[in-house]
Amino acid sequence: MRKKIVLSYVFLIVIMTLIFTWVINNSLVDTLTYQLEERFVSEAILIGDLYLEKRQNNLAFDPEVFAQNVQKEMHTRITLIDEKGNVLADTNEDPANMNNHLNRQEVSDALKSNDKGVSIRYSNTVKSDYLYVAVPVRFQDETMIIRVSKAMTQIENINKKILNASLAITIGTAIFALLASIFFSKKIMDPIDDLTAAALKIASGDFGKKIYTTSKDQIGALTDAFNQMSAQLNTSMTQLKQRNIELEAILNSMINGIIAVDHNKNIILINKFCFEILDLPPDYVAQSESMYKIVRNDEIAEMIERSMSEGVSQIKELSYIHLEKILRIYVNPILTGTGTIIGSIVVLQDVTQIRKLEQMRSDFVSNVSHELKTPLTSIKGFVDTLKNGAMHKPETAARFLDIIDIESDRLYRLINDILLLSEIESMDKEPESTLIEINSVIDEVVSMLQQKAEQKQLALKVIIDGEYQLTVNRDRIKQLLINLLDNAIKYTEVGSVSLSVTQAHDWLKIRVSDTGVGFSEVHKDRLFERFYRVDKGRSRTHGGTGLGLSIVKHIVLLYKGKINVESVPGKGTTFEIMLPIK
Repeated sequence: MRKKIVLSYVFLIVIMTLIFTWVINNSLVDTLTYQLEERFVSEAILIGDLYLEKRQNNLAFDPEVFAQNVQKEMHTRITLIDEKGNVLADTNEDPANMNNHLNRQEVSDALKSNDKGVSIRYSNTVKSDYLYVAVPVRFQDETMIIRVSKAMTQIENINKKILNASLAITIGTAIFALLASIFFSKKIMDPIDDLTAAALKIASGDFGKKIYTTSKDQIGALTDAFNQMSAQLNTSMTQLKQRNIELEAILNSMINGIIAVDHNKNIILINKFCFEILDLPPDYVAQSESMYKIVRNDEIAEMIERSMSEGVSQIKELSYIHLEKILRIYVNPILTGTGTIIGSIVVLQDVTQIRKLEQMRSDFVSNVSHELKTPLTSIKGFVDTLKNGAMHKPETAARFLDIIDIESDRLYRLINDILLLSEIESMDKEPESTLIEINSVIDEVVSMLQQKAEQKQLALKVIIDGEYQLTVNRDRIKQLLINLLDNAIKYTEVGSVSLSVTQAHDWLKIRVSDTGVGFSEVHKDRLFERFYRVDKGRSRTHGGTGLGLSIVKHIVLLYKGKINVESVPGKGTTFEIMLPIK
């Protein structure tokens, strides 16, 4: 823009200067030429009068001598020509060598008009324009043409000077115009440049930019309007950003996935929880993507289509096979104030864990009912048998009473384990923690189970590389160790059971290993579930309740620990528990 203004100024001023110079130069040349013509006419008339005077007083008149004498006085070329065009005398040339001049314009005009004749011709001899003025002079019966001529070098010199002066003026004017245009364009364009720079900063997100100017013209008014617009835009954008931050915080704080799509099924909004539900990469850019690229389910697609076409809200629970999840889907149309449907809101709720818990609760109730019913049925059956006469048979009565006693103990253990597990699950933290010596607890547990291991001819090994303390509930840790060691002894027929305790940084590592039957990898994920048994028939034989490992796991979780199990069928099992020391 600035270049255009500068070039326009320079071009306009230079053109005007050239036109002005051309007009002045032509006017001056015309004036000088006219003055020179008038002077030559006067000189020619004066020479004519002198010619008549000489002819009348001198019978032996010589044209050559006359021309030479006059030329000495006037310093002008003089040519005498008769009415037939013959040159009688010339101050510059030999008349004998000169052509007939009858057709020369100034001679022809003078003879025809009986007045002056004027012409300007280029002379190859002197390489310059010549001005010719001819006047007729009549003496007696003959007409003589007296022609005065002179080179127009003076005018040409003046013209050159004018052209040189014009060139200098043009260059000077161009320089002045350039400097002036730069100055004025800078004065005009600087505020516009400031406005442009500020507008670009606003476009790049730097709102609130102000421009300072002292101008009171239209640019000043434009600057004031721009500053006002910038301030209002900054306020609006700040409020909008704040609302967006609040909206994003609200959406990302929700425990459900939310997706908003436009009428083309392209995503216009999605919260972070959706990424977790759909297992999307954290850096995945979902905005403007098609909904169907991230939600690959025909039922959800049908719900969205129906929501947009019919404007109805829908709820459906379905299995999302791609992720092995159960999702509850809510789809609602997005309506404008006029009731126009412009998109849909899709809410995804992951109910997989809830359904698993419900199934586990149902299984738990079913298992508890079954586990309670089995010993109670046995007890009730043998009691009825005793009432019906078996009590009068001492040997039979004693055997039935032993069975009733065993089933009662089993029922007691089962109820005890259920109450213990329920108590541990309801705790956020252990309310009765004290600093205990782990070594002494291990000694007690080993002494309790040593006889049971010896009865099966199993070696019970204990490896502790130091004295360790933990801030826990003594009875809970004791229960944990009893369950693990008792379980290992139960399912080991040949070999040994070992317990080791070591420290790994800030963790106390407890390992219980056996050389028992072990189990396959398919059971590993469900091993700690309530009442889950790897081999139900074998578990019945050993008299377990099916809650021992579940109790172990919940005790470990109560103390923010970790538990892991590795097993090889036919070779044994190893449980590894990590408990934080601090």
